[in-house]
Amino acid sequence: MSRRDSSELQRATIRLSLQFTAFIVVLLSLVGVLVYSLAAAGSTAAARETLEDAVDLSNARDAPLDVFLAVYDRGRLAVSRDMPAGLPVEDALAEVSAGGGSREETVSVGGATYQVLTVRRGNDVVQAAVDTRESRNELQRLVLVLVGTILGAAVIAAAFSVLAARAAIRPLARALALQRRFVADASHELRTPLTLLSTRAQLLRRRLDRGNSGGGSGAGAGTGTGPEPEKWLQDGLAEIVSDAGVLTGILEDLLVSADPRRNETVEPVDLAVVVRDVADSFESMAGERGLQLEVRAPQGPVVVRGVRAAFQRLVTSLLANAVDYAGSAVRLTVEPVGREAVLTVADDGPGLPPELEGRLFERFSSVRAASPVEPAEGAGPQRHYGLGLALAAEIAARFGGSIRAESSPGAGTSLRVRLPLSAPGS
Repeated sequence: MSRRDSSELQRATIRLSLQFTAFIVVLLSLVGVLVYSLAAAGSTAAARETLEDAVDLSNARDAPLDVFLAVYDRGRLAVSRDMPAGLPVEDALAEVSAGGGSREETVSVGGATYQVLTVRRGNDVVQAAVDTRESRNELQRLVLVLVGTILGAAVIAAAFSVLAARAAIRPLARALALQRRFVADASHELRTPLTLLSTRAQLLRRRLDRGNSGGGSGAGAGTGTGPEPEKWLQDGLAEIVSDAGVLTGILEDLLVSADPRRNETVEPVDLAVVVRDVADSFESMAGERGLQLEVRAPQGPVVVRGVRAAFQRLVTSLLANAVDYAGSAVRLTVEPVGREAVLTVADDGPGLPPELEGRLFERFSSVRAASPVEPAEGAGPQRHYGLGLALAAEIAARFGGSIRAESSPGAGTSLRVRLPLSAPGS
């Protein structure tokens, strides 16, 4: 996965995690508010019930321990024991005594808060007071517990959401990376075959144009010497058809390698034949660039197991690289060495830049930035790489092989691929 994909994955994971954590916090906050409201209402209702039971008593001495009771009877006031300073509320007693009815209020005296109920019972005015400090403390402790629970749940939700988001996004990220990789691979791998196909078509058109301008037919018409027009026309069309078949094979192999769910069909492939075929397709391009293309391969087969289209891609990538940077010649060598088939593609170009040492076969390893110093005459263009060698390395590894480069500045480059030979009868 590329650095860009990893960054996008991380940002998406953070967004989902924050959204899920915020949802959990809001949900638990609503639940907390509901729990607190019910607890507060329950505490108030319990205090009210205690006061109503207390005002039914006519004797202050009968008051429960947690209730302060005052009874006003025809100018005489009787209070329960340990009545705090500031109680009873005398104006409430006077109001209810004069007008009847009841009066309920909250009174703060001496640093404490009391819920007070004053009612008339016959000729008596009874006032009951309950200290609400303990219930308030209980509600405060409940708030602390709820806040701690919400914060703890937020931390757990954040950790869980990060893991869940990564698990959910990772398949999507892999699919996106595969899609981008396939597009990049396809655009690179199809460029060289399409260039070769275009070159063949242009050469064929030039020969047709020269033949038509000659105004004749038959042997050597328009060219003076050479094969019959029908012959080279037939050969040129056959080469174009062959190139189109190579393109189809490359597309099929790209689809197989891009989809891990598809099983590819591995079969014995004569690597020497593949090298000769690919070298033949490059003859026109090499000729236009004034390059000598040499192939050294044994007469007998050099059989490896794999997919022919994949090996065509591998040889095409290596040969296209060599043709781009060769000074005058490119040499391809195929030979069995021990239990391996060794393919060497060598050119006499400028060699490898030291900046690419150790990362030559990485995707998009490149030194494309223009050098402030012009290359020496005849040294060829500065060598740069994008996908070609990385794809070649992937194909070699896909079939149990390896690839390495040997180079000296100004002395050319040799790219050597090793693939296991196919066992007899396999």
